[in-house]
Amino acid sequence: MYIENILIEGAGCGDAYGNINNKEIDISCSDEDLLNQRYFFTIYKTDDELNKQEQIGKVEMTYMDVYMAEETGYGIFDLFDLIDSEKQGVCEYLFDFDGEQNDKYVGMDRDVLYIDEIFIEKKYRNMGIGSLIVKELPRLIRQILKLRPGCLVLLANPFEIEGKEFKPTRDKKKIEKLIKFYSRNGFQRINDTQYLAKNMDFK
Repeated sequence: MYIENILIEGAGCGDAYGNINNKEIDISCSDEDLLNQRYFFTIYKTDDELNKQEQIGKVEMTYMDVYMAEETGYGIFDLFDLIDSEKQGVCEYLFDFDGEQNDKYVGMDRDVLYIDEIFIEKKYRNMGIGSLIVKELPRLIRQILKLRPGCLVLLANPFEIEGKEFKPTRDKKKIEKLIKFYSRNGFQRINDTQYLAKNMDFK
């Protein structure tokens, strides 16, 4: 499969590898005044005419609107906790208790895009597709989803499939391999945690 023969379904104009299709973007928002918004990209294998053949991966993300939270009286830690305690755990590395961002990790735009999952089907791994998606994410996020986060954040937590369930692995070698993968693609490890961040001012 040629790396160009993929289609990423998202919102907005058609200007990325293969094609961007605006028909099937799946966006849902929380009830908390749109403070946290869920976004999805779906990645497909295509033929040379960019007709979809099969799904090869997906990306799931949560956009945390720091500016709106501050304007509506939410603390930044409350904003992260609205989703789950895991995301609140990373907040202390990105912002201090006065709400000032850590410039090492968070750019001037301040909003945070948390990458919940980047998944590539097993038979399509080790073909450069994951690296391509990670490399292209900042452009896709800004040009396609029209979002301007100050940073991208994720937890390097590889999953294994047991039956039909995804379960996180505790294999230290797999975790370190995943951390190295994201580090090669512009993310920096946050202290000695499994969290990684990409400051969008330095993309």
